[in-house]
Amino acid sequence: MKKKLLFLSIMIVFFLLYSLMKKEETTLVKKENKVKKNVSLKLKENCPFFNMKWNGVGGISQLFWGLNSLKSITKIEDLSILPLSTKKLKLTSLRLKQLPGSLFKLKNIEELDISDNKFDDIEAVIQSLSKLSKLKILKLEHCGLEFIPNNIAVLSNLKGISLGQNKLINIGGIEKLENLRYLSLRRNKTLKDLSPKIGGLKCLQLLDISGTGLERLRDEISKCENLISILGNASKIKNITEEIGNLKRLQNLNLGANSISLIPETIGDLNSLKYLELGSNELEKLPESISRLEGLDRISLEYNRFKEFPNVLLKLKKLRQLNLHNNYIYEIPLEVTSIPGISLLYVDHEVISDDNINKLRQSKEGLEVKKHDALRRANDIKRKK
Repeated sequence: MKKKLLFLSIMIVFFLLYSLMKKEETTLVKKENKVKKNVSLKLKENCPFFNMKWNGVGGISQLFWGLNSLKSITKIEDLSILPLSTKKLKLTSLRLKQLPGSLFKLKNIEELDISDNKFDDIEAVIQSLSKLSKLKILKLEHCGLEFIPNNIAVLSNLKGISLGQNKLINIGGIEKLENLRYLSLRRNKTLKDLSPKIGGLKCLQLLDISGTGLERLRDEISKCENLISILGNASKIKNITEEIGNLKRLQNLNLGANSISLIPETIGDLNSLKYLELGSNELEKLPESISRLEGLDRISLEYNRFKEFPNVLLKLKKLRQLNLHNNYIYEIPLEVTSIPGISLLYVDHEVISDDNINKLRQSKEGLEVKKHDALRRANDIKRKK
């Protein structure tokens, strides 16, 4: 009996040890696979992680939010009393012609706003900024800039740069900022085209070209494969590159208030797209490929030239919001209510009958059908003919 108990005890101990060894082996395999996956992802992106602080609502980065909400220094003399640990600094509207030497004692500066100053020598300013080795975020808006300085490459650590409201004619040289994630060129009305080397910004995640003089989205943008958001509203854009389908990570595409009459079929290849803004353009129809945008949450088509409901939208199963107001669409098919996620529909009460609207509301509980005729994103007529 004692021998049997001893044998049984040895077997139990052996079984427990074996189980622990297998569990440890499984854990190691999982860890190894995870490491391989992470390495593979890093090699694919070739861009070290940097927190862009995405808000997750409209594909917009809040990278400059902290800097924008900061109060500006009112006197240069105040720089000398700032703690050496200062990381964010605003020196706006101080009539600076050059950067003060006291700035460079603040070696820990990571975010800097020197907007609304008319510098005598912008190349000298850029060269001086290279002394701030930790600088990652730079705002140079409303400084009268006509070009990107040739020595911009000295700011190799920059992750975000905002050059809005200047007088830029070309942006040649910007591609030298290989680590850039955020590029804002907004409201440079003199900017008619991007540099053909824009595709060199392999890490770029957000491109803001809203309110510029750009007339096209050129092919080379498609080489910025890490793009998540393109803000190109209120510009002069007429053409969208056929290569746009290469932007597999793109989640937000805002091309409202332009002069676009044709959407390329390749838009259907943007399988990460969630937000598509095409309001205030010259569209009469949508490509069939739109139906492949399975993750689309919102599409805006207001102030266009649609004369009938684009049925391709009925295939967008995750669509939540649909803006159709200020078109000549006389009837919204009840099949819209069969879209599982649809909860908000903007229509034109002056064109669509009350009976149509009531039937839509009755067909889907919780569906909001709203009049949105007064919301305008461009100074155009109420309804295009």
